[in-house]
Amino acid sequence: MRLKKIALLAVTLLTATERISSAVLPTPRLIVVISIDQMRYDFLTRFQPLYKGGFRALLGRGAVFTNALYRHASTETGPGHSVILSGRHPASSGIVANHWYDPMLKKTVNVVEDPSQAPVGGPGRAASPANFIGFTVGDRIKQKWPKSQVVGLAIPDRAAILMAGRLADAAYWFEPPCGCFITSTYYTPQAPPWLVQFNKLKPADRYWESPWTRLIGDEALYTKYSREDAFPQEWDLKDITFPHAHRGRPPEPAYYDNLRRTPFADELVLQAAMEILKAHEMGADDSPDLLTLSFSSSDLIGHSYGPFSQEAMDAYLRLDLVLERLFKAVEARAGLSQTLLILTADHGVLPLVEWLQKQGIPARRLPASALEKAVTAALKKRYPSASDLVANFEAHAIYLNLESIHRHRLNRSEVEQTAAQALLATGAVAAVYTHGDLLSQRASSDPYISFFRNSFFQPRSPHLTVLPKKYFYIDDHPGGTGHGTPYEYDRHVPIVWMGPHIQPGRHPAPAGPEDIAPTLAKLLGIAYPLEPDSRLLTEVLP
Repeated sequence: MRLKKIALLAVTLLTATERISSAVLPTPRLIVVISIDQMRYDFLTRFQPLYKGGFRALLGRGAVFTNALYRHASTETGPGHSVILSGRHPASSGIVANHWYDPMLKKTVNVVEDPSQAPVGGPGRAASPANFIGFTVGDRIKQKWPKSQVVGLAIPDRAAILMAGRLADAAYWFEPPCGCFITSTYYTPQAPPWLVQFNKLKPADRYWESPWTRLIGDEALYTKYSREDAFPQEWDLKDITFPHAHRGRPPEPAYYDNLRRTPFADELVLQAAMEILKAHEMGADDSPDLLTLSFSSSDLIGHSYGPFSQEAMDAYLRLDLVLERLFKAVEARAGLSQTLLILTADHGVLPLVEWLQKQGIPARRLPASALEKAVTAALKKRYPSASDLVANFEAHAIYLNLESIHRHRLNRSEVEQTAAQALLATGAVAAVYTHGDLLSQRASSDPYISFFRNSFFQPRSPHLTVLPKKYFYIDDHPGGTGHGTPYEYDRHVPIVWMGPHIQPGRHPAPAGPEDIAPTLAKLLGIAYPLEPDSRLLTEVLP
């Protein structure tokens, strides 16, 4: 609770120059902000003829921003979710990645890891927003309306925690070790009654006897809007066609872990959201409540099968119906005339390399170990007596052992350049950025350096940040795909606003998820800062 008091103090430290005047509309009773994990913008339009539920409502009644791209390079789950309701770049919030190497602890640290807390409601990670620097719109809502409820819900802890903010009343997430939703002592010393009862019902177990099959029986329809079912280099190279059987059985953690790779996990989030609406009495009075939801089945499905797979298509058709049920629940709770809905995503994704090659695009798959071997060989050749110059290696992020460099009396810049040249020589790397490159504010012709500077927070960022070539996927897993670059396929996401006084339409002007928080704050009459390169979404303002 001490952390919350510190957070409240931080939230109040807005200067007069950061205040944004506004013509304020009637305050909605309920604000629901939805993040679809790994949702590329084209998912909104590619399946438009097939949508019948929530996506159809958003497309028909919402303000759709067609050219919304993140302005940072670290297009991962943690950074994306940290931006949506803070409006702050990773350079400002310190959320540079899903995890980073800590040279003091000599280990990798998870983005929401907090050893000072403990899990509540079941086994799992002790987590909180302690690593997040700054505040969110939810925090400002709590300051202006203390009775307001601010709650985050997701399958992954980082999505629930980082969207809800530091002053949130609660955040809940799913843990495979127990197949249950939990929270942490940062929010409450004991599990609330609704959570205890919900977990007793074991809602995740009921899917075990139902394999994942296509929602629509017409396979030709799936081929038309996606591609053939079996495709090279999907996931584990084995489970690549419908139907998909579950792995393990409840109560085995393997079953719950694999369930996250099916659309059934989104149904779990929906069920929990309905309980939260009741338990937290959201939308019940004139103090605006904020519910943040992240639907994340699409992320693991996209990683496994690619965005043009039949599995991805089926996940979005099913999510369309999940959103419809959510909107009906919200309407019953607060009334859609009293509810503001915002939908976006935390990042996009690279299409499967083999699918790109089939389209004639020079894509390539390369193991991360190839880059590590190249760097190791180059450093060993140049510095044969120093064998520990790299503290932690990942394909996109290399942390040097500065103690070793100092101990061997080496020049850090020369070590960096030796490693960078080895990476560039692999033919898979477009650029390598040092701290010096990202600390500098010099003008550059590099079209991506501003995105990397927006992602750079010196105490946590790697000493060498690697940009793979466009359409290159560097990972040791034999199949699947990923994200994490500043290329458009990773940054282009949907932004849709729907609610009272929001005029339906398409808006092609450049925008980004960084713009959501200050725009929402202005609608609520709350003072809020803007990043220098973000803007107010005037298209939804009065």
